[in-house]
Amino acid sequence: MILRDGFIRRKFEVALIRLAIAILMGRNVQRSLVVSRRDNNDMWYMAEKLDSIAKRISKKYP
Repeated sequence: MILRDGFIRRKFEVALIRLAIAILMGRNVQRSLVVSRRDNNDMWYMAEKLDSIAKRISKKYP
């Protein structure tokens, strides 16, 4: 059961976002045969944006 509001929900959401960040940054491999440079840069940019979102959520959207 996920709470609708409160401290625990914010921390849970931030944890899931940080997991997504770890996955996206973990895909950042130089000279990868599978991931193009453009896609690699896009994933890095998405991870940075998610990090700023996670910080805002954890601080209760200041």
